[in-house]
Amino acid sequence: MSKLSNRFLHGILLFFSVSLSVFTVHADTLPATAGKKMGIGALGYIEPRSRVIRVSHNAGPEGARVAELFFQESDQVELGQQLALLSDYKKSFAEVDAAKTRIKALKAQLAAEKATLAYNQKEYQRYESLSRQSMTTISHAENKHLAFRQSQLTVERLLADIDNAKSQLLIAEAELENTIILAPISGTVLKILTRPGERINDQGLLEMADLTQLDIVAEVYESDLPKIRIGQTAHINAIGFERTYTAQVRELGFQVKKNDLNDTDPLADRDNRIVEVRLTLESEAVNKLRHQVFRQVRVQIKP
Repeated sequence: MSKLSNRFLHGILLFFSVSLSVFTVHADTLPATAGKKMGIGALGYIEPRSRVIRVSHNAGPEGARVAELFFQESDQVELGQQLALLSDYKKSFAEVDAAKTRIKALKAQLAAEKATLAYNQKEYQRYESLSRQSMTTISHAENKHLAFRQSQLTVERLLADIDNAKSQLLIAEAELENTIILAPISGTVLKILTRPGERINDQGLLEMADLTQLDIVAEVYESDLPKIRIGQTAHINAIGFERTYTAQVRELGFQVKKNDLNDTDPLADRDNRIVEVRLTLESEAVNKLRHQVFRQVRVQIKP
């Protein structure tokens, strides 16, 4: 072969050798995660399983003033414990006491009238017998019958009065209950919204929640929802966390709505349509994150 052919052949071999080495370098430098599914990312926030409950009154649209408050922020309360008394408590308590006293008085009158009824009945029966034997006048027998009938009517009236008084007692007790605010769940008082002397308005008396179980509420794009399944594992992270926590998908929302959380990225979409997915946060994270309710976190749901 000529020298020109040799040089041409050598050039071709050199080209393929360099190309192969470049390909090999690029292949070696590819990340280990290439080709693997990255999962579904979303923004979310921490929320108690019980939700944050805003406790208010049942005193009607005019509202009510707080007279006594029995707990402070961070206190633990049990279901049914008294949280506060409203200003009408003493008045309502007195009305209940008065209703009970009236019932007692009516029952005493009824007992006395029943004794009178029994006596008048015997007298009426005795004079009715004497009248048939012509041993007394008809007018005497009629008078005894009238007294007996009047006693019957009095007993019936007292029974009706007692029923009415019992109904009034139920109303008074219901009004008394409206002056006592009870804990709807066992949990922690998160924030006092109205203090003694202040009138409870639309914001309510206080906020509370059960902090023994925490959830992550992830705002998942509607297009990603078909990829989410109950039981999937997710990683939870945020700036300042000691480590990445795990959570498990427990509930899928039913409503598509506009996202409430926005990324700090100025180019991020601010008008996404999302579905709320609720995840159970691992128990180890509860004590560390119980003071960070509603904190924004990043959620990575594994495929």
